[in-house]
Amino acid sequence: MTSSSLSELDGVLFDGLQFCSKVYVLFEQVRQAEGGPSRLRLRATDVEKKLIEELLPICKYVQAKYRAGRYISVRWINGSQQFDAEVRQCGAYIDEGYFPAAAYLEVTCVMHPNEYLSRELLDEGGGAFGLEGIRRLKTREIVSEPVVYTNAEFVHNYSELVLNQIRKKTSVRYPTNTTLIVQCTLNTIYTPDEWETLLTDVRKRLREHGFREIFIYDTVSEYSRTL
Repeated sequence: MTSSSLSELDGVLFDGLQFCSKVYVLFEQVRQAEGGPSRLRLRATDVEKKLIEELLPICKYVQAKYRAGRYISVRWINGSQQFDAEVRQCGAYIDEGYFPAAAYLEVTCVMHPNEYLSRELLDEGGGAFGLEGIRRLKTREIVSEPVVYTNAEFVHNYSELVLNQIRKKTSVRYPTNTTLIVQCTLNTIYTPDEWETLLTDVRKRLREHGFREIFIYDTVSEYSRTL
């Protein structure tokens, strides 16, 4: 799979649901190709990286927001501009002023610094106890050791990662009506209560930002929320 696989999506305005369909077709093409699951885990090329870190998060947002009276079209741009996608919206909600006709999407990904080691270990056929206890030895071998958390310590640790990533994004000037999509690869499996604790912790400590909204979601569960 080469970067030309992205060309069908690049710079073209699609109805949001059509955009999602095309992205999922691309995902399956990658997954079903030789070595596909491994390439998706390791994100070795630009195709896998863009697919997982930009295209799929945009699909998550579109599917969460698209509804009767709010029809969303998306133009993803594969470049270094100060947003990942342009959005055009129409329908009764837009006519009544609830949502802007023109907007932008910017995606950021939040994960533990050791998350890539966990994916690499999984790709080699192993497994990890958790992200805190994983490390690479001088021999290049990756080892994982169990770590004990106290109460919601792991949630508060992760909320700091989320806040740091949002702070980095707020240092950049984005166009008016930009939504920040925060893709979370959580540091363990969260219960619904733990997810709510994470959101509460982030809200309490979140400073002023220039985004129209911040949409946050977990890659594994169905958890999502607009902050």
